[in-house]
Amino acid sequence: MINPTLIERKKLSIQRYKYRHITNNILKFNMSITKSQTEKIGSIFNGNRFIIPSYQRKYSWTHTEIKALWQDIEESIKDEMKHFVGTLSFKENKSSGLSTDTIYEIIDGQQRITTIFILLKVLIDKISDEDLKKSQLLAFIGSKNSLKLQPLGIDGEFLNQLLFEPETIDAEIINRRSQRFMFSAKKLFTAFSNSLTATEIEQRIIFIRDNIEVLVFNVESQAQAVKMFSIINDRGLPLRILDKTKSILMLFSTLHLKEELNDNINNSFEKIFDAYDDLLVRRDKLGILSRLEENTIFTQHYYSSKKLFSSTWNNRDGADTIFDNLKVRCEELKERPDELKLFVSEYLEDFERFAVSYSNLIKEVETKDIYQKPFRYLEFTATLYPLLVRLYMQGKLNELLPNLETIEVRVYKLRGTNPIADMYWLSSHISEQNLTVEEIREYLIGFSEKFVNNHVFRTYLDGAIYANGAVKYILSEYCNDNHDIETYKDYQVEHIFSKDPNYDATSYGFAGDYDYEKNRLGNLSLLERGLNIGLGNLPPINKVDGYLKSTNTEITNLAGQIQKGNFDKTNVDNRRKEIIDFCILRFNLDNENRN
Repeated sequence: MINPTLIERKKLSIQRYKYRHITNNILKFNMSITKSQTEKIGSIFNGNRFIIPSYQRKYSWTHTEIKALWQDIEESIKDEMKHFVGTLSFKENKSSGLSTDTIYEIIDGQQRITTIFILLKVLIDKISDEDLKKSQLLAFIGSKNSLKLQPLGIDGEFLNQLLFEPETIDAEIINRRSQRFMFSAKKLFTAFSNSLTATEIEQRIIFIRDNIEVLVFNVESQAQAVKMFSIINDRGLPLRILDKTKSILMLFSTLHLKEELNDNINNSFEKIFDAYDDLLVRRDKLGILSRLEENTIFTQHYYSSKKLFSSTWNNRDGADTIFDNLKVRCEELKERPDELKLFVSEYLEDFERFAVSYSNLIKEVETKDIYQKPFRYLEFTATLYPLLVRLYMQGKLNELLPNLETIEVRVYKLRGTNPIADMYWLSSHISEQNLTVEEIREYLIGFSEKFVNNHVFRTYLDGAIYANGAVKYILSEYCNDNHDIETYKDYQVEHIFSKDPNYDATSYGFAGDYDYEKNRLGNLSLLERGLNIGLGNLPPINKVDGYLKSTNTEITNLAGQIQKGNFDKTNVDNRRKEIIDFCILRFNLDNENRN
């Protein structure tokens, strides 16, 4: 046997110490864990079945985690070392019927065990000896419709189909994010293993069976698992924010409310997890919310729920601070169970409603015409989303959408500032007070006046704003062609008199300040990417043929004007004034005279 290197020994020693330390800390709490030991993957699946409750987080391992696991296995085989993959906690359920397998409900560790399960199936499928393949499947995977690892609900049905009838799956129509990840995991493992020989396949199955180890906790109740989960988290093993939030609420419900809210917490977080997964699917499909992550939904809910954290709420708190605020609030109330129950219940109900409403709103962005332009073309800044979701929850968003669009154009895009205090305060205020649409509109108008009134709006519009995030949307609205989103995305902001002209701009009436003048609104229009590239730095008269090919009617009309001759700076200046006057009406503060 090859001796591991000093570095590998040190790494393994640290790893074992960390989990021994965790185990010792857990046992100090007298949790009556029936089993706490390191197990091989082979012994875990042999004679046992596992179910993943629907309230658990759905499968979410990405290419990064999949590749890392495969590389760890390959390196461990090469170095002749065992590989430790973390913890697995489960609760034993009584067997039913004639089954001789023990059934366990997985409390934590479902991501890694599901991944290893999929990998094992991929490798076993490559065994050429049919009798041997059948025996390995029965030992570690189970059979069709009777898997040894079974997520409850439709993900379980999908996993069964993926492992035993993969040819019936159309990858293009997989809508659930968890199912996409399972499909991707199997596809990736298949690609990794395609080049392996029969001997190498057998070697990896044996390695997974005998040399991949997991620290197993078999608990008597979910309450014990909650406490253990909390201790593991406190010892520095990373958890995502929603998992941490669910864990801390379960902990206080278990220890101080006699598990009274455990079912509610499970049910609410099932909906929150699903809502977040749906948001990620819509994000990728619609091309919006590019910075959306798990912390986003957690923090945006907090910014719009000041009433729940009246003494600690701060509009600049990050996810970690917010989590600490939640934990501190529960600590403050733990000796007053009625108040603790009320706080946790209110937080849970509000967070669930917020997350589900967030998801439903983005679903409607895909189908509701009124949402298309502001959400997909203009793209609201993240700062506005707590307010957008709260207004949607109250059925007031549609009436106030024009005001919010104006604020986005004037304040967040054109001025380029990101005032958060006012918007977060308003999103919290409307969740506390039953404000009318007109009362909210009055506040929004005041906010816009405060940052960009009509005079300031004109001043910004009159400047050199080529690179500003509002320009493309302004020009699109000015042409009023109602293009679909793909056409809009293909448009580029075109300089009518070229950005880097291959001609003398002074002959068209421009002076020495051309670098400034060329970037003002009157010299800008929208043109398809392909046409824009083809026109280069030509003078306007030489761009006419390209302009006439555009789907943008405003630029085709402009081509006609250029063809008449004598098109110069005066025409550009007049066009700028027209666009500015249009913007004052189109993005006005009180919604009057809108198109």
